[in-house]
Amino acid sequence: MTGRLRLALVAGLATALTSSSLLPLVDSGGWIAQGLGAILLVALVGEGARRIRVPRPIVGLCQLAALVPYLLLVCVPDASGPIPTPSSIDAFVNLLRVGGQDIREFTTPAPASPGIVAILLLVMGGMAVLVDMIAVTYAQAAPAGLPLLALYSVPAALSRSGLGWAIFLIAALAYVLLLLAEGRERLLRWGRPLTPPMPPGYPPLRQYRPPARGGGRIGLTALAVAVAVPALIPLSANRLIDKNDNGPKSHRLTTINPVVKLSDELNRAENVELMRYRTNAATPGSIYLRISSLDRFDGRTWQPSERQLTDVPREFPKPAGLDAAVRTTEVTTRIEANNSYRQGSLPMPYPASQVQVKGNWRFEPEGRLLLGDNKQDTRSLGWTVTSLDVEPTPAQLKAAAPPPPSLAPYVSLPLPTDMVNRIRQQALRIGGNGTSYDRARNLEEWFARSNQFRYDTKVPQGNGASALENFLEQKVGYCEQFSSAMAVMARTLGIPARVAVGFIPGTLQTDLTYKVSSHDAHAWPELYFSGAGWIRFEPTPSRGNSPSYAQQDIAPVVPSASAGSAGELPTKQPQTAPSAAPSVSASTAPVTAGGSSDGPWLSGRALLIGSGIALFVLLAAAPMLTRGRVRARRLAALTRNVAADGADEPGDRAGPVLGGWTEVLDTARDLGHPAPDAETPRQATERLLRVLSERPGAADGDAAHPESAALLAAREALPRIALATERLLYAQTPPTREPGLGEDVRAVRTGLLAQAGRGRRLRATLLPSSLRRRGRPSPAERRYAFVERFRPRRRRSDGPGPTAKPVDIG
Repeated sequence: MTGRLRLALVAGLATALTSSSLLPLVDSGGWIAQGLGAILLVALVGEGARRIRVPRPIVGLCQLAALVPYLLLVCVPDASGPIPTPSSIDAFVNLLRVGGQDIREFTTPAPASPGIVAILLLVMGGMAVLVDMIAVTYAQAAPAGLPLLALYSVPAALSRSGLGWAIFLIAALAYVLLLLAEGRERLLRWGRPLTPPMPPGYPPLRQYRPPARGGGRIGLTALAVAVAVPALIPLSANRLIDKNDNGPKSHRLTTINPVVKLSDELNRAENVELMRYRTNAATPGSIYLRISSLDRFDGRTWQPSERQLTDVPREFPKPAGLDAAVRTTEVTTRIEANNSYRQGSLPMPYPASQVQVKGNWRFEPEGRLLLGDNKQDTRSLGWTVTSLDVEPTPAQLKAAAPPPPSLAPYVSLPLPTDMVNRIRQQALRIGGNGTSYDRARNLEEWFARSNQFRYDTKVPQGNGASALENFLEQKVGYCEQFSSAMAVMARTLGIPARVAVGFIPGTLQTDLTYKVSSHDAHAWPELYFSGAGWIRFEPTPSRGNSPSYAQQDIAPVVPSASAGSAGELPTKQPQTAPSAAPSVSASTAPVTAGGSSDGPWLSGRALLIGSGIALFVLLAAAPMLTRGRVRARRLAALTRNVAADGADEPGDRAGPVLGGWTEVLDTARDLGHPAPDAETPRQATERLLRVLSERPGAADGDAAHPESAALLAAREALPRIALATERLLYAQTPPTREPGLGEDVRAVRTGLLAQAGRGRRLRATLLPSSLRRRGRPSPAERRYAFVERFRPRRRRSDGPGPTAKPVDIG
C-alpha cells in the first residue's frame, strides 16, 4: 500500500469517526453503514484519479461524479438506476427538501425519516470529498481539520444536552490520526533510515524512532487531559458528561408543531390520545381547538408572523372586525391535557375571551394565542377557556363591507403574475360573480362536496409555486393542501385569508367528554368579513364539519367538465404519486418525480445533461490540460533560467536544464517514441536524430513532404540540449546559465511534431503517454523494447542509416 493511498484511507476514517457526532441527532443509526460506503467510495475514486494524474481540481469533480449516483441508488432506489436520470435527480432533490422540512419540525433526536437520512448521507459524502481534497490531493492535513470541526460543531450546537465526552474523544482522535498519517507520509518520502551493522562486542545502536511517534504520544496525552480535567473539576455547566436531571426519557411525548406537515400525525400508526375537554356549547361538535395562525405566505409556505407578545390579560380584547349586530354565544370549555402531550401553544376555541391557566404564558393579540414562556408546555395541564361562538347570518356576510386597508398583507400573494392570473381565473370560475361570501362558500363547496377531490394522507406534498396548480390538477390531498389552496384562491379574489392549525372536535365519550387524539390534528382556512371578523371554513372532504353560516342557501357549484374551458386550469389524469399543494409547514415538500412535465423535470434534465457534458469535457480535456501545464512550466523555467517551483516531474525539481531535457523525452514519448529507462543522453540523442531523419508522416501513411527547416533546426538543437544535460550531470563545475536552451527545446519539439503524422499528433495532444505512471510501460514502450532487441545487431553489421551520422555533442 502506497503512502498516499494510506493517507486517503486515513482521511476517510477521520471523516467516518467525526461523522459519529451525527448519530445523536436521530433516533436510529442504521443509515451510518450507507454513509461509510459513501466515504469509502470517495476515497477509492480519489486515489484512482490521482494515480492516472488527473489535475487536482478535477479530482474532486470525479469524486462528486461517483458520489451522486451512489446517493441516488441509496436514497431513491425506486426512481434511480445505474445511470442518473432527470426523474431520479428530481426525486432526490425533493427528498432533500422534505428532509429540510423534517429537520425544522422535530427536535433532537428526530426520527430517521428518508429525507433526514438523505441529508445526513449528503453531508457525510460532501465532507469526505472536502477532507480528501485538502488532506490528500493538496497534501495539507492541518487545514482539513476545519471541515471536520464543522462536522462536529453543528451537531454539538443542535443537540440539547451536548454530544458527550465519548463522541468528542472520537472526533478529536480522528483529527490526530489524520495529522499522524500525513506526517508519516511526508517522512517516508525521504526513505527508510539505515542502521549500520555493529562489530561483535559493541552495544547495539539505539533503535530509530520516527518523530511522528512522539507527536502521536503528545496528541493522545492532550486528548486525555482535555477529557479528564473537565470531568474532575466540579463545573456548573459540564458538557462532557451529560446528566439527565429530568429522569428517564419518555418516547411517547407528542408535540403538534403548528408549522409541521400534519401528514406525520395523520399517518402515524398509533392514534395517541392527547387531551379531553368538556363544554357547555349548544353544538359541541363544532368546537375546533386552535393552536396557531399562519398568516404569512411567501409563495412557497405558510408561516406565522413574528408579533409582539404581552402579558395574558384578564379579559381578552374584542375580536377584530366583530360587530355587536352579529349574534354571539358565550361558551365555557374545560380542557385536560395528558402527560404525553407537550405543546408550547395552548389549544383553545376561537375567539377566546378569557383563559384560566397556571404556568408561564404570553398573549399574542393578532392570533389571540397563548404561547408558553420559559419552556412552559401543556403536559398534565388543565385550563378553562371562555370563548365566543360567532354565528353571523348569510345576509350579514353578504352585506359585509370591504376589508380595511390594514388587512392588505392578508391578500398579498408573492407569486408570478401569470400564475396569480391563472389561479384567479379558476377561483372566479368556481366562486361565481356574487359577493365575497358567495364566492367563499362556493369555493368550500367545490373542495368539500363536489366529489371532484379525494382525501388522502399518503399523498406527497408539493414544492414551489407550481404546487398549488399541481394540487388543483390532481385533486388529491389532505387538510394541509385543501386549507392552503382555499386560502390562496380567496386571496386572489381579494378576501383576506389565513390558515389555522389545531384539532377537529374529537370523539364523544360516554361521560360526555370529547377525546382529542393525534389523528384529529387538522388545518383549516380562516377568512375575514367585516362585521364578523375571522371565521373558519372547512374545505377538506370527510374531515370536521362545515359551520352553520356556510350551510344555508348554498348556491349550486357549476364546474366545467371541459378541460379546455376558458379560464380553467388544464386537468390531468390522476397519477400514481400526484403532487400536492403548498403545505402549511416550514417548507413544502417536493413534487414527485415524473409528475409535471415542466419546472422540476426541466431543471432536473438540464442539470443532468449539463453536468454530464461538463464532466465529460473536463475528463476528456484533463490529460491535455495537465500536459500543457507541465510543458508551459518547464519552458517558462527555461526562459527564466531558474528552477521551476512546485513541479511534479523529477527533472523539474532538478532545475530548468533537466526540465528541458525531460520535455524533449516526453514529447518523443507522446509521439510514440518511448525511451528505455537506462538510456543515456547520448543514446537518446542518437535515437531521436534517427527519428528526425525519417520521412515525415511515414508512420501514419501521410504523403511524403520535403525536408523542412524545422527538422534541420531540430537536428541542430538536439545535441546542444544533450550537451547541456551532460554538463549539468557530470561537470565538476556546471555552468549556471545555458543561453538559448529554451529556444532549442522548442525547436526540437517543433521538429518532432513536424516529423509525426496527423494521427500521432492528435493522440499526443489528447492522450499524452508521458502522463502515465512511471514504472508501468505502455503498449508502445513494450513494442519498442521488443524491436530494440534486434537493432544493435543490425547497427553493428549495417552501420547507421544513410542520413544519420555519428553524434558529436562535444
